[in-house]
Amino acid sequence: MTRIGIDAHVLVGKMQGSRTWLVNVVGRAVARHPDATYVIYSDDPVRAATMIAGANVEHVRLPRVPRALRLLAVWPWLVHRDRIDALLTTYIAPPLVPGARQVVVVHDILFETHPAFFAFGMRWRTRLLTRLGAKRARLVVTISRYSRDSIARTYRIDPDRIVEVRCGTSPPRTGAITRSPIRDGRPYLMMVGRLEPRKNLALTLDAFARLSPGAARLVVVGKPDGENPETLARLSSMADVVHVAGIDDRGLGDLYANAAALVFPSAGEGWGIPVLESLALGTPVIASNVTAIPESGGDAASYFDLDAPDRIERLAALMQAAVEGRLPFDAARARAHVARHDWDGPATAFVDAMRRAFPARDTAAEPVRGLVKSH
Repeated sequence: MTRIGIDAHVLVGKMQGSRTWLVNVVGRAVARHPDATYVIYSDDPVRAATMIAGANVEHVRLPRVPRALRLLAVWPWLVHRDRIDALLTTYIAPPLVPGARQVVVVHDILFETHPAFFAFGMRWRTRLLTRLGAKRARLVVTISRYSRDSIARTYRIDPDRIVEVRCGTSPPRTGAITRSPIRDGRPYLMMVGRLEPRKNLALTLDAFARLSPGAARLVVVGKPDGENPETLARLSSMADVVHVAGIDDRGLGDLYANAAALVFPSAGEGWGIPVLESLALGTPVIASNVTAIPESGGDAASYFDLDAPDRIERLAALMQAAVEGRLPFDAARARAHVARHDWDGPATAFVDAMRRAFPARDTAAEPVRGLVKSH
């Protein structure tokens, strides 16, 4: 059996797209790949086992050492000790593990194409290490056609070595809101995602300020993550704007389902999971027309030109139309688009790619199954 190691350190920590992808793709892949053993390396194997489980899954605790030591020494040791045939890492791959054994997941290379949104040190470290890992790896996995083309062009990699394993959606359960900010019956717009400059919260606030006073509310869901302090101050002080730093899936699903529209004006995305989540619950989407966002929204979303000189006015007009129920939205078209983007398709595509790149091998003894280790 092929033994596939998964660097799953992102399972613990802040919620982000790479974590959602890993849980949903690898979590479904294990059942579709019984001829392989998945070794899940994380900082909390017990918690990770609640997210990714199966008879062919082993959970192993990552040693608590500095990142550089883990990258340079721990991963080569783990690959040797645990007889790993293929090691999957995200963005940064250990340089001393043979490239023929590596799969690197690169959700996007916005640090290359949109460098202004990244700190200098982080940008150059990620550029160097991601480029190195992608060039060496047997297989590069990414989540959109936009990212696949960007990686191939920027890193001069044969596109045949890059596999597109898209994001999907599992609609949040609807039900009672745990922490409801909406009680006055007015329509509301919502924005979902970590609060950082790339997400364009400032643009959303500018556009919302142009709506008829008191006609609607804006609900911003997400935790601050490098956002400009001035923008955060506006967020907390503007009339009819509500900030929800955290909410459970049931509450988020209820917010999506009852919103006049999701506003998603991001300057760059490898995909755009909130767009699909919103469409899955029958809610219109207003989104920017850049990077991979049109792939996420397809022909079911309403787009505006982020580079247009009058982008604020255009976004405001779309928001006003949504509040008044005039925003064009075809529910049947949205359902058809969402149906093409569940998580089962990406999981199957991932397994097919892994089988082609790393055919099953015979072993003298079967590995221990369903095991949780704490090395």
